[in-house]
Amino acid sequence: MKYWSFADDFGLENLVLKTGDMPKPGPRDVLLEMQAASLNYRDLVVMRGQHGKNIRPPLIPLSDGVGVVIETGPDVTGFEPGDRVSPAFYQHWHGGPPPLDLEAGRLGGPLDGVLATHRVFSAESLVSVPAQLSATEAATLPCAGVTAWSALSEPVPVRPGETVLILGSGDVALLALSLAKASGARTIMTTSSAERAENLRSLGADLVIDRSTTDNWAREVRNATGGEGCDRVLELGGAATLASSIKAVRNGGIIILIGNVTGNNADLFLPLLLTRKLTLQSVSVGSISGFCALNRALALHEIKPVIARTIPFVSAPDAFIALEAQEGFGNICIDSFQA
Repeated sequence: MKYWSFADDFGLENLVLKTGDMPKPGPRDVLLEMQAASLNYRDLVVMRGQHGKNIRPPLIPLSDGVGVVIETGPDVTGFEPGDRVSPAFYQHWHGGPPPLDLEAGRLGGPLDGVLATHRVFSAESLVSVPAQLSATEAATLPCAGVTAWSALSEPVPVRPGETVLILGSGDVALLALSLAKASGARTIMTTSSAERAENLRSLGADLVIDRSTTDNWAREVRNATGGEGCDRVLELGGAATLASSIKAVRNGGIIILIGNVTGNNADLFLPLLLTRKLTLQSVSVGSISGFCALNRALALHEIKPVIARTIPFVSAPDAFIALEAQEGFGNICIDSFQA
């Protein structure tokens, strides 16, 4: 097998292609031949060595991928050679409340990820992917896809007729747009350019606010909702956007905390929270049962993730460069694992 690894230290200059022995599945394991992988913002944080002291090299990066079963252990049921599956982001969160050692079960740090030609996983951590998706489309689901699903399902599912504000136009935001529309919600999105705004409209966004030409997007959201505010915010920005998200949501509304790309420490005016009965709920991807529910929804509504660019396995470092440069519109993926 071949695999990419941060062998001695983090940093793109330390990501090296290695060759190793073919792994063997244990009694309850499955050996996958990987087909494709997808990058998330989290992968950049890991690459920079900024994800915390529990994630250390050597490490095979990336959490999102899809592969084909080529061998199963003798005690495995439910999977056969030729099945196409994805490993769950949290290998040990099967459903219900998260386990106490939640962070210990993450692929792509601290556990080795999917940027390898072959990987062995516990059969209990694998999920069959929708048949209508290509390998690169299916590869986007374990982290980005499940995060979008959880953001629209917790603490209560989005209902038809509600207004959902989605910040940005990244991988989570784009799939959340499609899922929210399929749920019957009205969607408002913010982005940073006229080109991306037009792309979002073409995907079905009901209202797109271009932050490059709109100083106060929270006010625009309130104006578009008759002064009440939206029902739910998918807060993908972090420190620089949270205060505006609080202003944009209605009394009794929900703010789903997902990302922190604009910073880790937010300065909040507490009266905006204390007197309005708002719910602030964080989402940390989701469970294996949530992954299965997402896939049922994608199959029912024939939803496909948006792919910006694919890069061959042998040029995997270029994918990190493309993501860091925010190239394209949609997911940055890696394919041609067996070429």
